[in-house]
Order: sequence, then C-alpha cells, then structure tokens
Amino acid sequence: MEKFNFKFERLLDYKKTLENHKKSEYGNIQQKLIKEEEILKNYCEFKNELKKKKNKSSNKINVASLQLYNNYINDMNEIISTQKELVNKAEDQLKTVKSELLEIRKEKRAFERLKENKYEEYLYCVKKEEEKLIDTIVSFKGSTR
Repeated sequence: MEKFNFKFERLLDYKKTLENHKKSEYGNIQQKLIKEEEILKNYCEFKNELKKKKNKSSNKINVASLQLYNNYINDMNEIISTQKELVNKAEDQLKTVKSELLEIRKEKRAFERLKENKYEEYLYCVKKEEEKLIDTIVSFKGSTR
C-alpha cells in the first residue's frame, strides 16, 4: 500500500506559517504597547514633578514664572493626551492581531484534526490489507498441502 498522503498538507503548512507570522506580529505590537505605556508613564511623572515644583515655589515666584509653569503643564497635558491616543491605538492593534491569531489557530487545529482522522483511516486500511495478505498466505499454504 502507498504511504500516507494528506491532500491538505500544503494548506496546513501555510496555516502554520501564517500562525508564526501573526505570533511575531503580536509580539512586536506588544513590545510597542509596553514602550508607549512607559513613555506615557514618564510624561505623567514629569508633569507631576512640574506641579510639585510650581506648588512648592508658588509663594516665592513672580506672575510671569507662574504663567510659564502653567503653560508648560498645559503643553504636557497635550503631549500626554497624544501619548494616550498612541497607547489606545497600540491596544486596538493588539486586540485585532490577537483575534486574527485565534482565528488562524482554530483553522489550523481543524486541519490538524482532519489530518489525524485521515491518518487513522489510513492505518485502518493498512491493517485490513495486512489481514487480507495474511489470509491469502494462510489459505495458499493450506491449499498446497
């Protein structure tokens, strides 16, 4: 009997390759998200330090310096807002790639189960062929005596 051949093997290989690419993409986006969150955290800490400096020296500084602090804090608020948008965008990308990865895994699993079932059928057929061959040999030996 011929060797086992799964007719969807190339498609299964393609799904495995696709899964590996999505895993890589997921990891890259996850790293990007971590980096963007770290930047956001640093901006917030810097803004809080500015507020502390402003409050600490508010009794001793003139109006122009106070206005400068306020402008700087407002600029930091805008920068933080922009950074939050980048974090949200990275989170959305991560969710999208994760759902795509899960879908690819489902499809790959379906093909793997199909391959297992076809292989079990193949083994069953091989066993039946062997039994037929043994029966033929036994009946041939019995008829030659």
